[in-house]
Amino acid sequence: MKFFRNWGQPPFLKDIAEVFSRRVRSFGETPTGVLWKSSEGQQLRFEILVGILADIKIPEPVSISDFGCGYGAMFDFLSDLPELSKMIYTGYDISEEMIHAAWQRIHDPRATFTEAMKIDRAADFTFVSGTYNLKLLVEDEPWNDYVKSSLKALWPMTKKGLAFNMLDKEHPDQGEGLYYADAGTFMDFCSELSDNVALIDDYPLNEWTIFVRRD
Repeated sequence: MKFFRNWGQPPFLKDIAEVFSRRVRSFGETPTGVLWKSSEGQQLRFEILVGILADIKIPEPVSISDFGCGYGAMFDFLSDLPELSKMIYTGYDISEEMIHAAWQRIHDPRATFTEAMKIDRAADFTFVSGTYNLKLLVEDEPWNDYVKSSLKALWPMTKKGLAFNMLDKEHPDQGEGLYYADAGTFMDFCSELSDNVALIDDYPLNEWTIFVRRD
């Protein structure tokens, strides 16, 4: 087992990594361990994200990056999909203990887990589920800048499609320390990356999902 550190900036990510490390120590490899309310909500998010595969020709084998993979729950979901039976999956997370939990739990040769702040190898598809939700005491403006910088860095490392979700700014019930984003703002931002951008906001969670596809 080998872990890789690539902290760089911004420094507040270390605090967030520690929060997730404490969560997985306290709650184990469960949705609660990664700050999800339920396994049903976690699974629905995965179902929405993989919708990006519907209109894209999937190469074989297909490579996938999971940015903010936690203990590897999305790999469990993806591994059951017939069209991804030959996938090459890499999960990235800033929490060393999350990565350790993923390695301990998953022994599938298709999966690799790496402790890192950035993706270091291009993949056909990039998934980002809940990664940008927890901001702790960071103000909205610098967090917004960080998210856009992160997405901009992910795009060149994505060959076919990027799918990510964020909490919805329009939702009335907002939790402390979480970041709620404006879907229109991020649609405009993603339109600078690609002409093929779609918003999915018709599912029963307090969030939205954006697909960014290459033409």
